[in-house]
Amino acid sequence: MATIEEVRAELKALRAKVALASQAARAANDPTKVGQLGQLLGEIDDELDDLAIEGLAAAAARLGPFRQRLEVLTQVALAWPFGSVEAPQDHERPFRAKELPPNDFADAGPTAPPPASDALPSTTIPQVSAEWSENYRQLWNTLVINADWQKKATAIAQKIIANQPRYAAAVDGMPVPWWFVSVVHSMECSMRFDQHLHNGDPLSGRTTHVPAGRPLTGGPSFTWEQSARDAIQFERLDRITDWSLPNVLFNWHRYNGINNEYKRRGIPTPYLWSGSTHYKKGKYVADGVFDPEFVSQQVGAAVILKALVDLGAVKADQLEAPAATPAAASPPTATPPAATSPATPSSGAPPAPAGTVAVEAGAASIPHIARELAYPGLLKLGAGAGAGEKFGVKRVQEWLRIHGFAAPLDSGFGSATSDQLKAFQASRARPSSGELDEQTWDLLTAPMRKALVKIESADSMPLDQLAITIARQHLAQAPIEVGGNNLGPWVRLYMAGNDGADQLWCAGFVCFVVAQACRELKIKMPFERQVGVPSLVRDARASNRLVNEGELRTSAERHSKLKPGYIFAVRDGASFSHTGFVLSVNDATFDTVEGNTGKEGGRDGANARQGSRPFAGNDFIRLN
Repeated sequence: MATIEEVRAELKALRAKVALASQAARAANDPTKVGQLGQLLGEIDDELDDLAIEGLAAAAARLGPFRQRLEVLTQVALAWPFGSVEAPQDHERPFRAKELPPNDFADAGPTAPPPASDALPSTTIPQVSAEWSENYRQLWNTLVINADWQKKATAIAQKIIANQPRYAAAVDGMPVPWWFVSVVHSMECSMRFDQHLHNGDPLSGRTTHVPAGRPLTGGPSFTWEQSARDAIQFERLDRITDWSLPNVLFNWHRYNGINNEYKRRGIPTPYLWSGSTHYKKGKYVADGVFDPEFVSQQVGAAVILKALVDLGAVKADQLEAPAATPAAASPPTATPPAATSPATPSSGAPPAPAGTVAVEAGAASIPHIARELAYPGLLKLGAGAGAGEKFGVKRVQEWLRIHGFAAPLDSGFGSATSDQLKAFQASRARPSSGELDEQTWDLLTAPMRKALVKIESADSMPLDQLAITIARQHLAQAPIEVGGNNLGPWVRLYMAGNDGADQLWCAGFVCFVVAQACRELKIKMPFERQVGVPSLVRDARASNRLVNEGELRTSAERHSKLKPGYIFAVRDGASFSHTGFVLSVNDATFDTVEGNTGKEGGRDGANARQGSRPFAGNDFIRLN
């Protein structure tokens, strides 16, 4: 008969499985399964508590029913794409325009004509053009994942990480990063290991769709690894050493084809951008058959990449490196660094740890930003005695809440904070120590760091265009209040280190973004920083930069006198109450990027959001 310790161990193992299934059901937005699994968790916890009291026999007798209920509940909770069950055979296929031209990868850019029809030599190595490179970087820097796609992208990324050893084996001896192949596997095969990496055809024979007849030798059936290596060689990926972001996106793009209806119609290809705000509609529903109204339901490659970066499986510096190394095919590191002493904010920019998102140098040297991002040193259970530690612990708790983990906000590092930090670390493929090491801090603060990175080709943009590009870059990181009205690290970022109920931050958001753009252009701000909208308008009126609503009576006047990057100011009687950026100008409305707003587009909300407003009741401010 089993001992009490053996029964307790099995109960704990069952509890861990139930907890995993509960997380998957939550990710799948299935409240019914969450409730059922929560009830089962409670019963197992009760059983653990009462084990010594009730006796061994009663507890052991209930293990069987527990196992049966768990199996039934997890069958749905762990279904694709939220767990380990393989994708269905008919999961959405990434159809192509037609037979891919042999020189498709010589395409010069989104506005360039197709390259000459002559086939390029077989020795030619695919290389992204300058125009495509700029296009990819702009789209990446302004990437916003649609809210209802975020969990789906994260779940796919988590499954990719779980299968990392198999992807690493497929690229062994090649300069191709394991994660590049993993994303192709998701796009072409829905991560099924019984399909060809080339196009999702079954491994029981050679491919029949484009490219047909692969692999050329061997068979008639193939292992997934055989097929994967043939696909890599067929696409000339094994010759590429530049795995920086533009080349990564370019090589995914050409995998599905570049010269097609997406390019002709100016549609960001869903193969990369589906699931983000960049893509709206239009898709090939069969090879060579394009439906302009069909909306792809497959998560795009760039969206999956962002989820992998957010989970720490792909490091930001890998995407900036000029060349891949053999280490590119190794799994994510799981070793925390040695503890370091708390960083002291100063007017200088401290060197960033390896793998940290590189903040634009001007921003990194601003004292309140340096203080906000500085690693507070090793924090663990019991920390929070002195003022410095309290501030560090509170920032950890705030960022945990921003990432969706229910930490308290008491500035004390208790068991609840430790447990939530463990859960966060596990979600990012980090050792679940429950202690704040430097890599965990970098992952916690990564959204703010990403909002502050330098824009590629910034010096070639006018101020208003750069300002709206930076505003969208901030928006992509979902700035939000935490802990109460106008509280939290994002508010402090925009309000020069201050937060509190009186720190209305819509004007602070606007001025911060303009200042960031001016630093990158190395020019003086065209107006003084203001934290009140009336002051912003008074300054614009005094410097003849104000465009009154009365000047915008017709659609033609609106299109001629306004452009993206201008600032709008909402009138409230004789004064002004809210502000933000003009994202685009329509006939009767204008789209916006604005801070300190909510879902309904009001003032003093908790988020930075994209919205739409009528022209009535608004005046506008030119940046210069």
